Amino acid sequence: MTKRARPVGEDDLTAYVDDALSPERRALLERWLDDHPEERARLERDRALNERLRATLGPLGDAPIPDRLRVEAIRRRLRQRDFGIAGRAAAAVLLLAIGAGAGWLAHDRLAQDPQRQEIRAAITAHRIFVAEKLHPVEVTAEARAHLGTWLGNRLGRPVDIPDLSAAWLTLLGGRLLPGPNGPAGQLMYETPDRQRVTLYIEPGSGAASAFLFAEFEGAPALAWRSPQLSYVLTGPLPRDALIRIAHRIHAPG
Repeated sequence: MTKRARPVGEDDLTAYVDDALSPERRALLERWLDDHPEERARLERDRALNERLRATLGPLGDAPIPDRLRVEAIRRRLRQRDFGIAGRAAAAVLLLAIGAGAGWLAHDRLAQDPQRQEIRAAITAHRIFVAEKLHPVEVTAEARAHLGTWLGNRLGRPVDIPDLSAAWLTLLGGRLLPGPNGPAGQLMYETPDRQRVTLYIEPGSGAASAFLFAEFEGAPALAWRSPQLSYVLTGPLPRDALIRIAHRIHAPG
C-alpha cells in the first residue's frame, strides 16, 4: 500500500523559502504551488526579503531551525500548557518569526530573551500615546536636533532621528520613557492618512540581532537590535511595510 504524503504545512513553506526541503518534499510543494499561485507569489516575495535580510545582517540568518522551535513543536507545547498573557505573547513572537518567510531569524533562546519585555513595553507605550490628541510627544519635530541629543544623553548612546519621509512617514516628535531595562525613547511618525507609527528605542547589548515579528493584544510590531540600540517598530501597517521601514532605519544607505 502506498504511503500517503503528509499535507503541505507552514513548516514546508518556511523550509521552501530557506531552500531546506528534501528533493521529494520540494517536488510535492511545487505541485501544490501550481494550484495555489497566490501562495507562490507570497513565497517569492518572502525569498526576496530573505536575501535582503541576509545581505544586511550577514551570518545571523544562516542558523538552522532548532527542532524544538519548529511550528508543530510549538503548537504541541501550546496545547499542553496554559499560557498566561506573557506566555501567549512569547508564543506569538515565535510562530510569527517562523512563519514570516524571511529565513530563520529568531534565536534559540527567544523565550528567555529580554527582548520580549521590550516588545511588550513598546506596544504598551504605542497604544497609550498614539491616542493622545494634545500631547502625543514631549519634544516636537521642530526641535529634531535637540530631541536626538536629549535622548542620546539619557540612553547613553548616540541617537539619530531617522528621516522616513521616503516611506511617507512624517516625524511628529518623541519622548523619554521608562523601559524594562532602564531609560527608553519613543519616536512618533504619522502617515498621510493620519495613522501613527512609533519607534521604541533602548540601549543595545553590544550584539546585533535579526528582525523579529510579534503581535501583542492586536498590535503588530517588528523588533531588532544593532550593537548600539534596540528597536521596536509598531503601527497599523502590513508586515511587508514594517520590514521596508525597518530597512530604512537599520540600513538607511
